[in-house]
Amino acid sequence: MDRHGGETESTVEMSVLVTTDDGYHIFTSSGKHLTSLEGHRVASFTPGPDGTFLAIVDGHELWSHGADGEWTPLTKTDPELTAAVAVGDTAFVGTADAHVMRRGPSGSLEPVVAFDAVAGRDTWHEVGVPLQVRSMTATADGRALLVNVHVGGIPRSVDGGTTWQPTIDVDADVHQVVAHPTRPEIVVAAASVGLCRSRDGGATWDATTDGMELSYARAVAIIGDEVVVSGSEGPRSRRAAIYRAPVDGGAIEPVVGGLPEYLAGNVDTRCLASDGTRVALVDGDGDLWQSTEALGGFTRVASRLRGVTGVAIA
Repeated sequence: MDRHGGETESTVEMSVLVTTDDGYHIFTSSGKHLTSLEGHRVASFTPGPDGTFLAIVDGHELWSHGADGEWTPLTKTDPELTAAVAVGDTAFVGTADAHVMRRGPSGSLEPVVAFDAVAGRDTWHEVGVPLQVRSMTATADGRALLVNVHVGGIPRSVDGGTTWQPTIDVDADVHQVVAHPTRPEIVVAAASVGLCRSRDGGATWDATTDGMELSYARAVAIIGDEVVVSGSEGPRSRRAAIYRAPVDGGAIEPVVGGLPEYLAGNVDTRCLASDGTRVALVDGDGDLWQSTEALGGFTRVASRLRGVTGVAIA
C-alpha cells in the first residue's frame, strides 16, 4: 500500500496510468484497477528526473511519483498550475495566467521573468477558455524548452529559460506540443490547423490537415517514427478520430486496428499517450482504450471514467 491508501505498482510491468479530478488510477496488464490520491485533482502527469514522474495536484502543488508508487509533495505555490516538464533535474511549470515558473535550488517555484517578455505576447488572446499554458515539452537532448500557450503559439528557449523566441503562429491555436523521445530535431503539435511538425527542434513548423476527415486536433503522441494525433469537428465535437503519419512528413491515415471509426467527443490534451511500443487514449465519454502492439489490437480497458485529465503508459 502507498501512504495514501492505494496499492503500489512497483511489481507491475505494464500499466496504463490515468489522472483525474478525483485521484490517480492504474490499470494493469493483469486486469487490476488500483487507485491513490482519492479526493485530489491530479493533472499534467509527465516524466521527471531519475525515473520519476511529476504531477500537478489540486492545481497549486507539484508532486513527484516514484517507481515504488510513492507520492511525494515537492512544492506549493499560489498561482494555479496547468502544465509541467522536466529538463534534466530542473522542473518548469506553466500557469493558468500564461506564465512560467522554475523550481529553484531551494525547492520553491520562482517566476521565469524572461518568458513575460517574449515577442508577440501582446497578441495572445483567449479562445473558449482563459489564456493559459496548456502543455510543455523539451527536446530529447534537453536543449530546447517549448511552451504551448492557449492561445499564444509555442514560445521556445534554448538557454534554459533565459531568453525566449516565438515560433508557430499564435492563431494556429495549439492544444498540445510533444518532443520525440530520442530525436532532438523532431517536435510535433496538435492544433486547430491540424497536425504540426517541426524538423528543427521546434524552431519552425509545417501544418497539414491532408488525410484528416476531422481536422481539429487536440492531442498528439509519438510511437517510434510515427506521430499519432486526435482529430474532431471542434471544441464541442460529438465525435473524434485517431490518425497516424510519419514524423518526418508524409500522408496522414486513420488508425484502425480495433478502434471504432469514431470515438466520442474529443480525445483531449494529454489524453493520448505512448511508451514507444503501445498507445493508450481516453475519449470524451471517459472510455479508456489501449493497443496491444504498436497501433494495432486496440481494446477498451475501462468505461465512463470521470474527470479525466490525462493518460500515460508505464
